[in-house]
Amino acid sequence: MDAQRKTLNLLATLDAVDLNAVAETTLYTCPIGMVCYVTSVVIRKTAGAGATPVDTVSISFGWNTANAEDVIANGVRTLTDVTYYLIIGAMDDAVHGIAAGTFKIDVQTAEGAALTCSVDVFGYLVPV
Repeated sequence: MDAQRKTLNLLATLDAVDLNAVAETTLYTCPIGMVCYVTSVVIRKTAGAGATPVDTVSISFGWNTANAEDVIANGVRTLTDVTYYLIIGAMDDAVHGIAAGTFKIDVQTAEGAALTCSVDVFGYLVPV
């Protein structure tokens, strides 16, 4: 935990995130007594019917519920090959997470075919 307070860290990894279901999926929960600053997410390791690349899914990331979009705004994300990865940085004026808050990916438009990916969450923690 001390390292997470002092450096930019991999806070969480979640495999098999469904990109073909319009839904929110929790990626990370901010620990009690801390404030969390998510700086970026990485989308990688896509898998699905015929190992389809990502090309139509519209997603966002954030701490708010019902359109988690207060850290990374909604947008169509593209990966042209299943071996590629995508780094998405936090937007200007992003919201930080508070104790017990949940950071989520929100699939707002489904991919249109079976497709999953791994999502890595990077950031750091500061005591309240």
